[in-house]
Amino acid sequence: MSVTKTELTTLKKWRRMFGALVSPMAWLHMVKLLNFYNYSHVVPLRELSRGKDCHISPTSKFAHARRIRLGSRVLVGENCRIWAGPANGQIEIGSDTMLGPNTLITAASYDYRRGSPMGRQPMLEADVKIGKDVWIGAGAVVLMGSCVGDGAIVGANAVVRGKVPAGAIVAGNPAQCVGVRHE
Repeated sequence: MSVTKTELTTLKKWRRMFGALVSPMAWLHMVKLLNFYNYSHVVPLRELSRGKDCHISPTSKFAHARRIRLGSRVLVGENCRIWAGPANGQIEIGSDTMLGPNTLITAASYDYRRGSPMGRQPMLEADVKIGKDVWIGAGAVVLMGSCVGDGAIVGANAVVRGKVPAGAIVAGNPAQCVGVRHE
């Protein structure tokens, strides 16, 4: 038995739209979204330290922004998440660095000892330092304690844990050197 999608008449489409406009649930959900945007983007922008001419996507999100420092002319792509540690893990991003869409940079992670649920584990924190003139590709993840040298390129969807030398081109999970930017 095949099921076909029924076409909505113009009148039914208008009724559905009007119903959404007067629905209290739709308005309550909008308030929740506004609150989330406020605490994950708007308020943190006031707390983070940034140089001149930074371009930050309105869909980027920050945690513990008072421990995040952006150099001049940093470009933060859409849906990027930059999460400093809740207690002391800092993130420093050098000037002229570009973060592709959906990049995650975090200075914290959960411990994973046996006998305790993950959500109750203590947080582990280590500073993250990203040098100047770095390009981090779409979907890349830079984990706590990592250091990315000046002029390096991190490929799309790469996972960085540790040190990336200056000028290196890294890719994969875990990120491994696949070339050098300046021969």
